[in-house]
Order: sequence, then C-alpha cells, then structure tokens
Amino acid sequence: MKTKQLKALPSSSMSEGPQPARRLALKRLGLRAMGVAGLAPLLWQGFTVSTLWPGVVQAQGTRAAGNAPRTLTWEELVPKDWDPMALFRDKPTALIREGSSAERELMKEMREVWDKAPTREDLKGQRVRLPGYVVPLDLVGDKLQDFLLVPYFGACIHTPPPPANQIVHVTLKKPQALRSMDVVWVTGPMGIERQDTGMGVSGYAIMADVVEPYKAPEGRR
Repeated sequence: MKTKQLKALPSSSMSEGPQPARRLALKRLGLRAMGVAGLAPLLWQGFTVSTLWPGVVQAQGTRAAGNAPRTLTWEELVPKDWDPMALFRDKPTALIREGSSAERELMKEMREVWDKAPTREDLKGQRVRLPGYVVPLDLVGDKLQDFLLVPYFGACIHTPPPPANQIVHVTLKKPQALRSMDVVWVTGPMGIERQDTGMGVSGYAIMADVVEPYKAPEGRR
C-alpha cells in the first residue's frame, strides 16, 4: 500500500457546515488523546455517525433515478453484519487506566480491526453522492489532487482515524482549491480499494466527477 504525507493547509472556516454540530464536535475534540476510557463509552452506544457525532454531516439516503447519483449516508457504507464493538464486548474497559500499557495494547488491537473493516462490495461501480470533511493529501501547486473524505470534524487530524469503511479516498480529475476540514459533497463512481494514505486507511475510493460545497438536504437545515 502506498503512503502519502499530509501537506499542511489552512483549516476551513466551515461557514457552509452545520454550526451547532461543529460546536459539539469541537467540544468532544477536547478528548484529543482519546484513549479507551473516552472512546469506548461513546462507541458502546452503537457505531453510527449520528450517534457519535450527531448532525455533523447529514445526508438522506436515496436510490438513483435514471442517471442521477445515489445519495449515500455514512451508515450505508458499513455492512449490516459488521460489529465494530466486538473487540470491546468482553473487555473490562472501565478498569483500564488511561496511559497504561493495557490501554495502549487495546487501542492497537482496535486500530488493526478498524483498518481491516469490511466494505460493501455491492456499492462497487455505483455512481454515488456523499457528504463529508476534507483531509488533504497531495498538492499540485496550491490545489488538491486528492484527499480523504471523512464523516466528522477532526477525523484523521485531531482524533484517530475512523474504521476503513468510514474513510473514502477521493481523487480529483482536475486539482481543486480545497482546505483542511472543508465540508463538501463528492459525486462519482464508487470503488472498493483499501489504501494506507499515512493519514488513515481508506476502504473506499471515488474518482470524483464533482466536488462542491456542502449544503444540508432540504428538511434537515
């Protein structure tokens, strides 16, 4: 797997993003060194974007009509039979001290499981539309050639990467002026491709036809 290195870009003002959700995400980012004690209780509620980071990026899943892309939610990228909490079920996470070797070992195990998180093969080749936050990868001049799309603010930069099935590697047909944590809609054919980018392991890939500023769907503003 090839490795890419992040080149620093200014953070987005996020003027197009949902501000209440942004404040919630920033508050939770106070757990920057998020260990088992901080992470496990949140995950225990169930792995969905709406549970962990409510409303940060909203999309209503729709089926494609004609040549229109299918609008996906992040939850739809996760196979229904995959349980990201399986690792924690029988472990006494409440007794594991922050900074201990036991915590480090559990986080290492979690990372290995999440980096191998399964994807949905039935999405391969479908033209899709998905919202998310930009994690910059390669620059051409002062524009981005490719980036990671992630479901919540700070992922892969301020907090550990989410599971691979919650990271999409986006390649642009033409370099585009985008900043770190810009909120965008990405449209293009979905690919299944696991890649370690250095910022996180992506399980999906999109060759983007369109990358445009995020606007909340009607009825969710």
